[in-house]
Amino acid sequence: MSQHPHDEFDDVPPYQTGEAGKHRAPGAAGTGGTGGSGLRWIGLLAVFVLLVGAFAYFIVPRFSDSDMDTTAEDQDAVTESEDQAEVEAEGEDAAEGDADPEEEPAAPQPASDTETPVQVANYQGVEGGEASMSAELEELDYNVVWNGDWNFEERAETPAVVYPEGSGEAEQAIAAELAESFGVENVESHDQASFVTLIIGDEYEG
Repeated sequence: MSQHPHDEFDDVPPYQTGEAGKHRAPGAAGTGGTGGSGLRWIGLLAVFVLLVGAFAYFIVPRFSDSDMDTTAEDQDAVTESEDQAEVEAEGEDAAEGDADPEEEPAAPQPASDTETPVQVANYQGVEGGEASMSAELEELDYNVVWNGDWNFEERAETPAVVYPEGSGEAEQAIAAELAESFGVENVESHDQASFVTLIIGDEYEG
């Protein structure tokens, strides 16, 4: 092998570790590590984006559906309560409608017999009550021949209608008619009565 004479290129120092060539700056060959780290960050960012997308696609709709279900249940509960209240109100109205109203007593009817004599006696009632009742009977065409105080036995209850013992059909009929017109339950014969007599007490206010 031929030998070349020594020249200036033989004085160039040998390559050092980390050098890629004399035209590069020292340490330039070590930049490959920085490029690998950048790729890792890009990969992590992509995974994060995928996770966010999956959360938005799968999880968020479930919350929305749950809220919609809760709202629908609340609306159903409100509707059911309103329907129940309406049913109860209708039931109360129906119950009130079915209740029988209090029947007012019928007004006294005019006398069917305007000739048979009748009397009015006041037993421990308001003063002048017998005169007021006599006026009412006369307006109904009864033949009132006397009114005053009851001066015979004590009465257990009033009003009452008495008629003389041995009375005929006309007197008994007018006694029954008086009792029906004025709501009298006690109708009886009396040995001291001269005529059919309507006896009033403290229940009559005049």
